[in-house]
Amino acid sequence: MLRNRIHPGSFLQEELTKRGISQSRLALHIGVSPGVINSICKGRRSVSPEMAKKLSVALGTSAELWLNLQASYDLNRIVDPDFGRLRA
Repeated sequence: MLRNRIHPGSFLQEELTKRGISQSRLALHIGVSPGVINSICKGRRSVSPEMAKKLSVALGTSAELWLNLQASYDLNRIVDPDFGRLRA
């Protein structure tokens, strides 16, 4: 399993920086408020399937990339190795 301890928002911010795109410009382009993008970039908001689709179209990636980053991050936040384990 992928060991992703980095929130997808950190990855998003890196991509925006590399491409010279501001959070506000991305938000305007995909039709959300700048606060939504800022919350994702700061790790305070998860990437939903709808947002994953918007990001994929705007940035030329796949929606699966964003959803996999989010799922991997969420799974790795669970620290209890016995969480949900079926016991006899």
